[in-house]
Amino acid sequence: MIRRIALALLLAAPALAQSPRCGFGLGLEALRGAERPLQAGIAAADLLPGRDAAEAAAAALAEAAGRFEGCGCRQAAELVREATGLAEQARSETGLDRLRRVLERARFSAGRARDGLGRRGCG
Repeated sequence: MIRRIALALLLAAPALAQSPRCGFGLGLEALRGAERPLQAGIAAADLLPGRDAAEAAAAALAEAAGRFEGCGCRQAAELVREATGLAEQARSETGLDRLRRVLERARFSAGRARDGLGRRGCG
């Protein structure tokens, strides 16, 4: 009986964290939505379009981080917040090469969050 209760409690936390009430799916959608502007910023031929892409990526990443934080997905939220900070930094870069490098780091952090969520879920 105690084993069943303990097992139920262990399984309930991730299930609740991924319930529609917390917006987990919206967080995943926002994280996926950041991929296109991150890639566009990295591939930008000029500084201003790169900055615009960085701004769009930062907004999508901030949305994802907030959703994951609300769901109790602490590790994913931390990685996405890191990516958000990098995208925000890229908005003010004065050189295209530097902007690209910062956005590449943001994409890497966002990818780590996405991969972690894919392997172990919200936990």
